[in-house]
Amino acid sequence: MKYVGIQTQIWRNNRNTAILLCMFPVILLGMVLLAIMTLDFIGWFCWDGVCPPGPKAATFHWDIIWYYFKDAMPFTLSMTGLWFIIAYCTNTSIIRHITHAKPVERKDNLRVYNIVENLCIAGGIEMPQINIVEDNQLNAFASGIDIPSFTITLTTGLIDKLNDAELAAVIGHELTHIKNRDTRLMVVCIVFVGIFAAIQSMSIRMLCALFRGMGRSSRRKNSKGGGAVILEIMILLIALIIWSSVGYFFSFMTRLAISRKREYVADAGGAELCGDPLALASALKKISDNPGLDSVHRSDVAQLYIIHPDEEFDNDMKLSGWVAKANIMFCTHPDTPERIKLLEQF
Repeated sequence: MKYVGIQTQIWRNNRNTAILLCMFPVILLGMVLLAIMTLDFIGWFCWDGVCPPGPKAATFHWDIIWYYFKDAMPFTLSMTGLWFIIAYCTNTSIIRHITHAKPVERKDNLRVYNIVENLCIAGGIEMPQINIVEDNQLNAFASGIDIPSFTITLTTGLIDKLNDAELAAVIGHELTHIKNRDTRLMVVCIVFVGIFAAIQSMSIRMLCALFRGMGRSSRRKNSKGGGAVILEIMILLIALIIWSSVGYFFSFMTRLAISRKREYVADAGGAELCGDPLALASALKKISDNPGLDSVHRSDVAQLYIIHPDEEFDNDMKLSGWVAKANIMFCTHPDTPERIKLLEQF
């Protein structure tokens, strides 16, 4: 993959972040509008205080639809905005807690600190925090949304088993993620996809609760009107599950595609920063043989790693042809041998 300039990549990622942030409320509001249209279509609303006589009117009444949509818009935007702010601002502390990472100062590990500092000076990058995870296997990742929170996390296995050139190459890869603002873009993607997953989960739970409630109330006498209302709520929940599932799938696939591209660019940037592409290729070989942090059972965190442990296991199945290509489409990282091959061509 052709490497683009650092400043160009920063601009592209800032642009992609802005697009994702704009798409987020637009898609959610579209889902709210579809939900109101469904309620209107099945005759949920009454017009002028009088419900349509006879069977429910299977048509759209746009004046009523827009009235309820405008009424729901402020609540939808405020709730999603609050959700996004909380997730966006707390992601760094959540990642540190999940991975059990501990901060490191110069006096704690002079070798690692000096490598990071020298690369930052060479690349004109603000010095990030350095965290270490007690893990005998090998892995690393970058995280953070701004200069105070930017962090590079390394496992003890990575530090112990890589030589200085290889360790500098891996750190250069992670610093490129930070300089390109990839870590911030990834947080936006994760939160964006997570909203659809939450709506889907909530809808399924509500539908299951409704089924259980119907089972308990079947022993009692219910009015026909009550039964009709329950049926309409079930229809709405099923439609909401379908809409959120479609939104989740497309946003999830977009997140994976962005993640794979970021890894290629970070490989090239890391090789350029440390001045030794073969050192990064050698480091990736060692990491792929024994990727660490596999005890962190969170796919949203694992996609930050330089190599995803679970995907590396899947790639060992020696798939070929269209099956291999389809498998890569559902991965957060490109195929490691392909990454190594590109680095060896520099």
